[in-house]
Amino acid sequence: MQNPMKFLPEPEIKYTQKSKILGEFEVNIHSSTMKEKMNTAFSRLQNKVKIPGYRPGKVPLEMVKKKYHEDVLHEVFNQVVSETYRKGAIDNKVPVASDPYITKTNLNEWKDGENLSYTAQVDLIPSVELKKYKGLTATKKESKIEQKDVDIVLKNLLDPRAEFVALDANTKAKEGQFALLDFQGSLEGKPLKDSDAKDFMLELGSQNSLKEFQDGILGMKAGENKTITVNYPEDYKNTEIAGKSVIYEVQVKELKEKKYPEITEEIAKEFQAESKEDLLAKIKKSLEDELVTEQKQQTTEEILYSLVESNPIDVPVSLVQRQLQHILGDVSNMLKRQQYSENVIADYFRKHSKEFEQRAEKEVKLALLLPKVIEEEKITTNEEDLKKHFDEIVKQSGQKIEAIEKFYETNTQRKTELIRELERKKAIDLLIQHAVIK
Repeated sequence: MQNPMKFLPEPEIKYTQKSKILGEFEVNIHSSTMKEKMNTAFSRLQNKVKIPGYRPGKVPLEMVKKKYHEDVLHEVFNQVVSETYRKGAIDNKVPVASDPYITKTNLNEWKDGENLSYTAQVDLIPSVELKKYKGLTATKKESKIEQKDVDIVLKNLLDPRAEFVALDANTKAKEGQFALLDFQGSLEGKPLKDSDAKDFMLELGSQNSLKEFQDGILGMKAGENKTITVNYPEDYKNTEIAGKSVIYEVQVKELKEKKYPEITEEIAKEFQAESKEDLLAKIKKSLEDELVTEQKQQTTEEILYSLVESNPIDVPVSLVQRQLQHILGDVSNMLKRQQYSENVIADYFRKHSKEFEQRAEKEVKLALLLPKVIEEEKITTNEEDLKKHFDEIVKQSGQKIEAIEKFYETNTQRKTELIRELERKKAIDLLIQHAVIK
């Protein structure tokens, strides 16, 4: 027996491209199609609906239609929109960027025996034409590693071996020293919860406490007392004191400094060095490598920005909003890990909303432009590229090469994503290679 659905009239679908990034579908679904789909939905619902006084599956169909007509109509509407929209997109080869949004429909006025119509607009992935991707400009970053940078790293390495040494009672507090404190905070004349401490060791000049508090202690001597007012910023993570002034009664009990041991050959070897000179040289080399990486990253960012500026394209709002939500999600998770409250995070997003939107738009444009560079330069990824990448994973993680190869061979989607990422890196390298660094 032939399926009667086969003989239902085809929907009338008219597609119009309204702009480079906007398309529109005008759709008319025949009354017989609507009747068939409504009846099918009612029959399916009849088999599972529960109404007092009737056994499951035995509720009269007319009662089901009367009680659930509105719900079923909306269910069928969503179904036919999905089916006809997809058909229209495929038949017209529409590069859709998002789900459609209905701008007009007769759904609310629709009655049995009538055609159903709707108009939907859809964001489009824009066609990209590269105008310039070679000769992009960037500024050369001039900076170098100084001895003070090496000293900071060396102190961090030796810190577990350092000893605190008490300073003379007449010594005035200055940055680099450690102050042993007792303090109590108050807000609007009342003691503030969790704002007091005994024998609290504070490193003066550190980034871990507010500058106003530290500045108040500078110049004090052991045994001295002082009232210090701290004005907390509006975006401070503790919302109870954010944007308010807290008064601290502080006593400096003692000032200390750290005494670091002399670097012996034995200590140097613990850090894979042969001598003090070798250790200092290795620290400097490591910092220089980090600086080169950082400078390359900054140069890359400038070149990618130049690529976007040199190839202006319109992008649909839906793509930007999708990327924006992805960015905000990542930033939100990072701030939550740092124990910032929901209110502070929301306020931070409000203050920097324009910056996040600009970043999202730039990332969307790059996602459209870089594939064009790959296409233009015929960039591909071969087995040698994959092997080199796998070797790097082995070097960094210690995993076995066989396990890595098996993972990507059995996860084709992840392998495809990796291939695209490697091609993207090649494209960026090409942009850098042909850029003008001033």
